[in-house]
Amino acid sequence: MKQFLLIIAVFFICSCKKEDQLTPSQPDNMVAISTNANSLAVASLAVINVKDQGAKGNGITDDTKAIRNALIYAKSHNIANIYFPDGEYMIGETGNGGGIIKLVDGVGMIGNGPTTCHIKLTGGRYNPNSIFYQEYIGTPFVGNLVIQGIDFNGNLALQKYDAYYQFCHALSINNGKNIEVKNCKFQNFRGDGLLFGDCFETKLNLRTVANVSVHDSEFFNIYREGTMFCAVNGAAFYNNNVHGDGYLVAGVDIERHSVNESVLNVSVYNNTFNFTDGYGPVERGGAKVRYRRAVSMGFFYGGYKNGIADSLSGHHKIYNNKIYQGQIDCWGMINVSITGNAIKNTYENISGVNFLTVPAINISDAAKTTGLINVVVNSNTISSAMMGNGILFNNYSQIQGNANIITGTLADAINLLGSSGNISNNTISDVGAINKPAAGIIISGNSSGLIISGNQGINTTSGKNRTMDYVVKIVSANNGKVVPKIMNNKGRNMLSGVISMYWLQLTFAQLINNLAN
Repeated sequence: MKQFLLIIAVFFICSCKKEDQLTPSQPDNMVAISTNANSLAVASLAVINVKDQGAKGNGITDDTKAIRNALIYAKSHNIANIYFPDGEYMIGETGNGGGIIKLVDGVGMIGNGPTTCHIKLTGGRYNPNSIFYQEYIGTPFVGNLVIQGIDFNGNLALQKYDAYYQFCHALSINNGKNIEVKNCKFQNFRGDGLLFGDCFETKLNLRTVANVSVHDSEFFNIYREGTMFCAVNGAAFYNNNVHGDGYLVAGVDIERHSVNESVLNVSVYNNTFNFTDGYGPVERGGAKVRYRRAVSMGFFYGGYKNGIADSLSGHHKIYNNKIYQGQIDCWGMINVSITGNAIKNTYENISGVNFLTVPAINISDAAKTTGLINVVVNSNTISSAMMGNGILFNNYSQIQGNANIITGTLADAINLLGSSGNISNNTISDVGAINKPAAGIIISGNSSGLIISGNQGINTTSGKNRTMDYVVKIVSANNGKVVPKIMNNKGRNMLSGVISMYWLQLTFAQLINNLAN
């Protein structure tokens, strides 16, 4: 037993006060595991060393069987983790459609860190399978596990694929709870780095994943999604770095596929999505571009039953992320908060490119859905030279778009299509172009009870170089029951004025104290 068992001392060192930091001595039978924690705790975890099951970690030997045996041994002996000493562990088996190595309920995987601990697919494969996966029948539940300190590498450049193929993931879990992934790297997969949840089930929530956290990790060159959350209730994605080539769908995708799923309570915060160092897949069609979705939330396919929104997709929070050459979108989900994000985009022509829209933040309806409500887009900073809007709301009510700072969009900064709610205290400057001026806020369609207040539009240039014509512009008939209220908005150096009414409804809106300054 002794040769199979190590005791790992995991030290979480408090960084608040230098004098409080600890440097404990380590007995010979203990191994230090690097962490990114910022609080003081000491824990001992029983582990099985994969090398005691025959793994070599030399970058040559096929270690698939040894890793599988270590997982099975740990489960049968109530050991919580398998441990990978520094090295490169090659996965040489091909597996089946589900994957290569079955995950085990209650057994995690720990390495010393992604710079020294590597798990890698061998090359020369055709449409390769995922590395780690949950088997539907044999392991109906996978949970209560930590995956930490490992670099997972799909070796994408040395594989061959059909154009449609996108199912080689690092880890795939479809039913379970209490899963933490931290201090890892996921790179070069023709699929997802991480996949949580299942889709297209025959019964409501037949399989679901709850209480997931993914943090302090790196995602690089991932073809489809860095992390996908579908059929999930309760997940957090934070302090991660997402970059490189790929991301056909998004850096993070929060997606509902059918009425028999719920996708709820996902938080994405304090991440960096930097797409300036890579390009989208060629399967997007059109030009090769860097601009991609950082975070996508959506319900597509068949959509809601009878076209009426239910309560099973939403309550997501997207906040304090830094995004370069990217966007946030929300299609048909409700009760969503998008706040405090910083988006910076330089111009790219994405005409003809599939799976992309041009607004920096896009809140839209993929169908003609009734009951799309309560999306908050507040306190974001958007500097985008893309052709689209800074923020687009389409067919949503009870919206908020407050205290955003928007500059440089080539189209109107905030676009309201058949949407109502409160758009207040936004600062908008230099949107539009000299040959095609734009407004700070543009309104079309029915917008019953819409309130536009306290917004400020600014041209920082003068004369013919000005690009903003109005602070608020109404461009179509509004048949809403309650007329819009437009008040206390200010325009500085506008080309044409502060407010522009639709020519057939010149007295429809309430205009109160809107001033040029």
